[in-house]
Amino acid sequence: MSTFVSEIYDQPDRIVATVLSVQKQLETLQPLVQKFQQGDFQRVVFTGMGSSLSCVYPSLLRLNRQGLSIHVVEASELLYYQTSLLNLNTLLVATSQSGRSAEIPGLIEIAAKNQSTLLGITNTADSPLYEHSNATLLMQAGLEATVSTKTYTCTLALLHLLTTALLNEPVTEAITDILALAESIRGYLDQWQQQVAALAHNWAGTGFLEYLGRGTSLASATTAALISKESIKIPTESMNAGQFRHGPIELVDKDFTGILFLGDALTSDLNSELARDIVGYGGRLAVISHTDLGLPNTTWIAIPECHPMLMPLVEIIPIQLLCAAMSVQRGYEAGQFRYISKVTLQE
Repeated sequence: MSTFVSEIYDQPDRIVATVLSVQKQLETLQPLVQKFQQGDFQRVVFTGMGSSLSCVYPSLLRLNRQGLSIHVVEASELLYYQTSLLNLNTLLVATSQSGRSAEIPGLIEIAAKNQSTLLGITNTADSPLYEHSNATLLMQAGLEATVSTKTYTCTLALLHLLTTALLNEPVTEAITDILALAESIRGYLDQWQQQVAALAHNWAGTGFLEYLGRGTSLASATTAALISKESIKIPTESMNAGQFRHGPIELVDKDFTGILFLGDALTSDLNSELARDIVGYGGRLAVISHTDLGLPNTTWIAIPECHPMLMPLVEIIPIQLLCAAMSVQRGYEAGQFRYISKVTLQE
């Protein structure tokens, strides 16, 4: 088993360890949580890069539904073009698995200069982000040597619990949901690996992958496209499934290969219709969902039932395994980089 696949299989344990550590950590965040609930923050800004940014999307949706002013900005853009968002009444939530990527020193400096409250979420206790944030949440993902897997799902779990606490919803219930999902994931891993091995064989020679989703599944689509580029090293695209109908659907023919995250009940019917059209136009498709659409020329990858806001935590894992299988098929060492290091230190 490669290091990459080993880290994928380690995720249930790492998610459990992270969740069990959070309750005590949230107690230390009570002053910040109270300020949020009292309305002391005029806005919340989530920032990060790569999958550390994609994972904030479910929290954005939950907080926006409360009528709050929530922004998601790439760290590189925030540093140079949107610093006006940061002031004394801003809660800045920065996510970085290493806590020391290229943009982190600038974020720390600008947050202090603008008197914003910086909440750092990281996997690294001796990192600048952990040491210089006003408050921190530390995941327990363990050592990660390849393309992000454990740190992504652990960050999703942390953000789910943080958002639950900010909204004054039952944290204990949310912890129970995540622990149950982690055990379900453990039971699906071998099945997924067998499925994606067959899929990789059937998709041999594929030169482009399209990832589609809506709602929380946009986090899965954007992360899937990123880790596919990093590991399989072919062009990929992530897109809102609704946006795909506005022109890009013209790409679909016998050479089209796509993966659709069916998502939650709010838009699953719309996504189902899109899947039928893609297959009807001759495209190849895999659908990641709770239920089988029963479409021809389509692979169904089943995922366990879970809280709608936790779907990204489980949707991404079959894709991680697919990336491992397809990268080896193309002659690469699974999950390894050619030109960059695990931590990006150059802006």
